[in-house]
Amino acid sequence: MSRQKIASLDELWSGEMLSLEVAGENILLVNVDDRIYAYSDACPHQKSRLSEGSLTGRTLRCATHHWEFDACTGRGINPQNACLKALPVILESGDILLDLDTSLTEAAAEKDNQQ
Repeated sequence: MSRQKIASLDELWSGEMLSLEVAGENILLVNVDDRIYAYSDACPHQKSRLSEGSLTGRTLRCATHHWEFDACTGRGINPQNACLKALPVILESGDILLDLDTSLTEAAAEKDNQQ
């Protein structure tokens, strides 16, 4: 397992989100009640950057067409059949790590399937 530090807990306070580029992929980190979640920074609708939207409580809203997602599960609120691509994060000694083997391999395969 290849883990890479992508941020520290000090950079992402509760109620905030942070967009990062990791190995050529856009990643969105979300902190809800001091729990960290990671998703591909792309709305499943038209791939708009979710980081340009808003986070209110547990609700992540895309700025482009106002699709809403549960930031803790990635499941769609409006519409309910949409789902975010979750990425495995690990917290270790105040650092936020991403499992690059799992996360980026799946992201690359998904990108290839769309072309």
